[in-house]
Amino acid sequence: MTEATDATAWDCGGLHFAVSFSAPAGATLRVSGDVDGARTELLRFDDFVDAPHYHAPASGDAVMVDRATVGEPLDFYVVQLRDHLAELLATAGYERLLPAIDVDAVAGCSEQLRKAMIDCVPAGFVRVPGVGLQRAGA
Repeated sequence: MTEATDATAWDCGGLHFAVSFSAPAGATLRVSGDVDGARTELLRFDDFVDAPHYHAPASGDAVMVDRATVGEPLDFYVVQLRDHLAELLATAGYERLLPAIDVDAVAGCSEQLRKAMIDCVPAGFVRVPGVGLQRAGA
């Protein structure tokens, strides 16, 4: 894994990952890849306090995550990237990129993805077991 100068962005398995946090909403993981010579956002996972969801493709409609069904959204996102990356990229319309992506390497990076999503959360927010990201004191 090659880490960029910004600790919240790195490359792994032929993809680029970037983690950010928006105080009103929550944590976001952006997954980008090379599409016709340009870095393009392929998938986005929004680990939000209210209405956690993901986008496949990143520019597509939100797919809501039901905590009652899948548990903590972050755990669900990590499993999707670790175990179902090829299917996600195919769903997003990027199946043609798969020969250039090392899905096993990305699976090996899954705990780094989790850690980055946890580490980006500032004071005032907490992760509640079984629920996920919440505002502290809520």
